[in-house]
Amino acid sequence: MSPSSPDETRLRLRAVLDAQFAVIVAVLLIAAAVGGGLVYATHVDPGTETRERTVSSFTVETAYNHSAEVTEPNSVFEVGTALDDRDTYFTRVAPVLDVDVETTYAAASASNVDVRLDSVLVVRSVGEDGNVVYWSDRRTLASETVSDVEPGETATASFALNSSEVDATAAEIEEELGASPGETETFVVTDVALEGAINGEQTSYARTIELGLDHGGDTYSVSDPGVQSDTSERTEPVTVERSYGPLRSIGGPILLLVGLVGAGGLAYARRERDLALTPAERDYLAYSDDRSEFAEWITTFRLPASVHERPEAEAESLRDLVDFAIDNDTGVVDDPETGAYHAVAGDFVYTYRPPSPPAVGDLEEGEDGDAPDVDDLASVDEAGSIEDGTGVEGGIGAEDGIGAEDAADESADAATGDGPGSDDARRE
Repeated sequence: MSPSSPDETRLRLRAVLDAQFAVIVAVLLIAAAVGGGLVYATHVDPGTETRERTVSSFTVETAYNHSAEVTEPNSVFEVGTALDDRDTYFTRVAPVLDVDVETTYAAASASNVDVRLDSVLVVRSVGEDGNVVYWSDRRTLASETVSDVEPGETATASFALNSSEVDATAAEIEEELGASPGETETFVVTDVALEGAINGEQTSYARTIELGLDHGGDTYSVSDPGVQSDTSERTEPVTVERSYGPLRSIGGPILLLVGLVGAGGLAYARRERDLALTPAERDYLAYSDDRSEFAEWITTFRLPASVHERPEAEAESLRDLVDFAIDNDTGVVDDPETGAYHAVAGDFVYTYRPPSPPAVGDLEEGEDGDAPDVDDLASVDEAGSIEDGTGVEGGIGAEDGIGAEDAADESADAATGDGPGSDDARRE
């Protein structure tokens, strides 16, 4: 198992679950309780609420339709041509503007509905900000009442405006007053009134719309407000079962399921599988953390055999070895030949041997599935690996071709002081 492997991830997850077991279970149980409450309130007893329901509605629409007939010969338009719904008309060839005010309504049912249309021409002088009116002249253009108008039927009132006469009226008033303060405005105001039994109830409706006129000498412009629409609704309160969106309807059961399954799974895992890490597993995670933290200080290559002939000092942890290497201005070597970490300083080689991954046994079984025999154990080198019994890799006698038995004898002589190298060993 290498650092950041799936097995190591599982170890770290176990460590977190064991350390924070009570907190995690509490959070899961709270989530389950919240989910249960949402499930009950959403699916079992959602309750009721009062809403406004539309019982009936009707819509009234009013619009101006305007046109000017060409009355004077010219090279562009034939006499009698109707210029329809334009923004600008020509005063000389089509001075009279014909206007129709049209009102219609839509309703489920209606009876005895009367529509009244009153149109007035307003000519006035106002200040720059429009708040001050110096004078105003009002003249009735049309007053029409249409009775028994059915839904969808159109009530119409028509009138005509001579742009030259309108302009002359304004000039005449200013001449009579002897002054022309402010700015002259000309527009048509139409009051729309509707009354009758609509959707089973007596209904009254009123609305005012305006059609602007701007005389520019040889032309005059029309500011048409377009279709003016109003909708009126009649509502009543109704009690209905409360409804919720998909987030609450689906999220509640999911939250309940996740909380219960999660808490139950954690309790089972702790009871049956023991989430707590063994000392070997904790040691391995500590080593893995050190390996990741000090990766920039560690290089990987094979050290020569002569390095391993030096006296060796054992480090308790990889962190200790790296700290020692930094203090002594040397590097840490990850030697794949020995499976250990080394730092060479002075006459010594300083070594840290990492713990075996917990998922892997310390020794392999023999071909028959039995534990390794004594001869196999004799061939275990200092790094803890098992060789094929022909010699010890990197150990005494490996370079000289000495067999395992001879190497063991020489080691014993050196340890007891009887061998040829005993004096040297004691001096070292």
